[in-house]
Amino acid sequence: MSKVKKDWIEQQKRLSFTIEYIHKTLKATEMYRTVYKDNIKDAMVNLDYLDSSQSYISVLVNTKFMEMADRNFDSLMRASVKPYFARIDFRQRGSELLEKIYIGKTSLMKDDDTMPIIVDWRAPIANLYYEGRIGETTYESQGDSYAGEMTLKRQFNIENAELVDYMDIDITTNDAFLQASLESGADQRLKDIANTIQAEQNRVIRYSLRKPLIVQGVAGSGKTTIALHRIAYFIYTYQDLITPDQFMILAPNKMFLNYISEILPELGVEKVRQTTWVDFVHMATGKRFKYTDVTHKLVDKLHRKHSEVFQNEIIEVAGYKGSRDFQVAIDLFLASYKEQFCQSPDFGFSKYKLMEGKDITRLLLKDLQDTPLYLRLKTLQKALQNKVKAAKKDILKSIQEFYDARIDNWQTVLPPSEDRRTKVVALMDERDEKIKAAERELKTLVSRYLKQYEQLDVISIYIKLFQGTWVPEVVGRHSLSVLNQGTVEIEDFAALLYISHQVQGLTGDLDIKCVVIDEAQDFSVFQIAVLKRVLKTNMFTLLGDLSQGIHAYRGIKRWEDLMDSVFDSDHTELLKLEQSYRTTVEIMALANRVIALWEHPDRVLAVPVIRHGQHPHFFIEKSKNDWVEAMVKVVEEVVSKPYKSIAIIAKTDAECQTILKWIADKVPHSITYLSGTQEAYQAGLVILPAYVAKGLEFDVVILAPLTERYSKDELDIKLLYVACTRAMHEMYIVAIENHLPQEVLPYEPN
Repeated sequence: MSKVKKDWIEQQKRLSFTIEYIHKTLKATEMYRTVYKDNIKDAMVNLDYLDSSQSYISVLVNTKFMEMADRNFDSLMRASVKPYFARIDFRQRGSELLEKIYIGKTSLMKDDDTMPIIVDWRAPIANLYYEGRIGETTYESQGDSYAGEMTLKRQFNIENAELVDYMDIDITTNDAFLQASLESGADQRLKDIANTIQAEQNRVIRYSLRKPLIVQGVAGSGKTTIALHRIAYFIYTYQDLITPDQFMILAPNKMFLNYISEILPELGVEKVRQTTWVDFVHMATGKRFKYTDVTHKLVDKLHRKHSEVFQNEIIEVAGYKGSRDFQVAIDLFLASYKEQFCQSPDFGFSKYKLMEGKDITRLLLKDLQDTPLYLRLKTLQKALQNKVKAAKKDILKSIQEFYDARIDNWQTVLPPSEDRRTKVVALMDERDEKIKAAERELKTLVSRYLKQYEQLDVISIYIKLFQGTWVPEVVGRHSLSVLNQGTVEIEDFAALLYISHQVQGLTGDLDIKCVVIDEAQDFSVFQIAVLKRVLKTNMFTLLGDLSQGIHAYRGIKRWEDLMDSVFDSDHTELLKLEQSYRTTVEIMALANRVIALWEHPDRVLAVPVIRHGQHPHFFIEKSKNDWVEAMVKVVEEVVSKPYKSIAIIAKTDAECQTILKWIADKVPHSITYLSGTQEAYQAGLVILPAYVAKGLEFDVVILAPLTERYSKDELDIKLLYVACTRAMHEMYIVAIENHLPQEVLPYEPN
C-alpha cells in the first residue's frame, strides 16, 4: 500500500472517529438537558416562597447548566458535518511527543484523554496554523512562549461529514483552498472564513484588546468578517472577564446588520449587541429624534440640488459638527449653562436660614461636578430634606414657645375673667394653626425651592447653544433653521448624546466594554470621542477604508486625526490590509484605475489575490434606446448563469427609478429595489444606488450610468470605486457615452 493511500485511510478513520464521538457527545448532552429540565421542574414544585433559598439556588444552577448544554449542543451540531478544517503536527522542544492537532470552529475534549479531539481555532496553539511555518517555530499562550518544531500543516475539505480532499501546505496564502473559497458565491463567503484566514488578517483578529486598534483595509480585504472573528476570538480568550453582551458592533444600517446576522452564531457566539449609530443614541438617551436621513445630503450634493454657496454651507456645517472644535464649543456653552443653572438663593423657612445659597451653589457646581447636571438635584433634594428634618423640631418648638410665652403673659397680667379666657383660647387656637401651617409648609418647602431650577429637554438646550455666540455664525443660522422645523440632522446626534450625558444623564444599558465600528471612515472624530467618553472604555476596534469615505465631508479624512485627538497616538495601533480577496485581478485593475484618480496621500491601491476571471465587459452607448437594448441583453445573459446575487448599481436612487422604468418590463426576471431602508437583503436580481451598496458584495455587478455622469470629483470617484469593488466574479459596465472618466475606460475595447 502506498504512503499516500495509507495516509488517506488514516485521515478517513480519524474523521469517522471524530464524527462518531461528536454524535455520542450530542446524545449525552440531550440526556443531561433532560436531567437539568427535570431538576428545574422539581425545584419549582418545591419552591417555598417563605424560605426559598435552596430551591432558588437549584433553579439557578440547573438553568446555568441548561444554557451551557444548549450552547455546546448547537456548536457540536454544526461540527457534526464539518468537525475541523486543518491539522498541524507539533513537537514541543524537549519532548518526544508529536502532537497531532486538529483545528475546527469549536473545541472537543475526550473524557479519558488530555489531548483534545478538536482544538478551537481561537486557541493559542492554533495560531501556528495561521502564521507558523514548517520547521522551528514558537507560539504564545498566557504570556509564555512555547518553542518547538512544526512538521506538518494540512488543510481539509470536508463536506457533509465526508472527506473530499486534503492538502499539505507551508503558508495559507494563495493555496487551492483559499481559491475555492473565493470562487464560492456571495451567500457562502461570510460563513467559511475561519479556515482561510490569512496571516495579515489573523494579526488583526488577535491583536491586543488593551489599546485602540484602527484598521485601514482596502475594499474586499475582509474587514467585516475580521471584525466579527475578532469579537469571537476575544470572547473565547477572555470569557472569564468579558461577556458577549459587553461587546457592541456599530454597523452602517439595519440591512447591513441582517447581512452579517448569521456569522456570530456560526462562530458559536451569541448575545453580542449589534446596532446602528442612530439606534444606539436613541437607546442611550431614551428619546427618539426626528432626523433627516444621512443620504439626503449626499443625494442633494450629487444632484447639485442647491446653489454652490448653500451646498458649501451644508458641507461646512457638517464638517464643523464632526470636529473637536464643536466639542470645545459645547463644553464652553455647557460650562456657562451649568454656572447659571447652579446659582442658588438661600434656603430657609421664615427667619430660619437652613442652607446658604453659596453652599448650595458649591454643592451643585463643584462637589457634584461629575454627576449629570439635572441628576444633581436629587442629591440636593436629599440634602435639603435632611436640613428640614433636622430643623423641624426646633422650628415647631420656637412657634410653640412664642405663643406659650404670650399665653403666660396674659395669664399673668390679667385677672381671671371671661376676657382673659377668650384671649388665651384665641392664642392657643392661633398657635395650633401656626404649627399646623408650618408643618404643611415644611412638607413642601424643598419641592417649592427646587422649582426654581428649570429643567429643559435636550433639544431646547441645544437650541440655546446656537442662539448664542458659541459657534460660527453660519453653523448657528443653519442649525436653527433645521431645529425650528422640528427635526435634527445626523451630524447633531453626537452633540445630543454628549449634552444628554452631561445634563440629563443616560438611561440605556451602557455596560459595554468593547466597541467595534465597521465603515468607521463615515464616523466623525467627535462621534468617536463622545462614544469613548459615554462608554468609559478605551477598547475600540475601528475598521474602514478612506477610499470608500463617501461621507468624507462629515467623516474621518485621516486616521491620524483620530489617533491624535481622541486616543493617545503612542498607545493606538494603525494596521493596514492591502490584500483584496473579493474580486478578480481583472476587476480590481479597473477599481484601482478609478481610485487612482483621487489624489490623496493616504490612498492605498488594493493588491488582489491571484484569482483571474474575465475582464470587465464595457458597453458604451450613444443613446438611451441603445443603452436600454444593451442593458436588457446583459441582464438576460447574466441571469442565465448560475449566480445567486446580481446587482445593477446606479449612482442615485433617482437613476435607479429611471432604469427600472426603462427596463423592468423588458427583462424576464423581477428586479428588487434596495433603497437602504430595508432591514433584510435577499439574493437575486437587485438594483441599488452606489452609496447603499457600500459594505455589500455580489456575484455579478452591472454598473449602469444612464442619467448620471461620474466626474473626477472626490465624491464621484469614491462612489464609482465602491460600485466597482462590489463584484466577486464578473462585472459589466453599460454606460452612456461620456458618462465615465476617460481614464476608467478599457485600454482595449471588449
